[in-house]
Amino acid sequence: MKKLIIATAACALLAIAQPTNAQAVQEGKAAKKEMKAEKKVAKAQEYKMEARTHKGLEVKGISDPKTRMAKADRKMEKAEKKVMKGEAKELKAVAKEKQKQAAGVN
Repeated sequence: MKKLIIATAACALLAIAQPTNAQAVQEGKAAKKEMKAEKKVAKAQEYKMEARTHKGLEVKGISDPKTRMAKADRKMEKAEKKVMKGEAKELKAVAKEKQKQAAGVN
């Protein structure tokens, strides 16, 4: 439900602002990356909680709390990368728009 609300809000903002098509695509990609990042952060937090409380799937001798915490840390790093990629997409859209304005294309 939260994803649907975010996607709807993003579409509404794009429709109101009426940016160029390329900029709208970049902003859509940025929103998608941010949603994926939120999902990865939630999963990482779930893994950390399971490792702390010794709940969830645990294979004896293989997935002790230390390795499960490492898995959660890797998931969090990937989420941070997704956030950075989303920000890069937004910056790219702004840069394209400014480049077009500077060239007098609009």
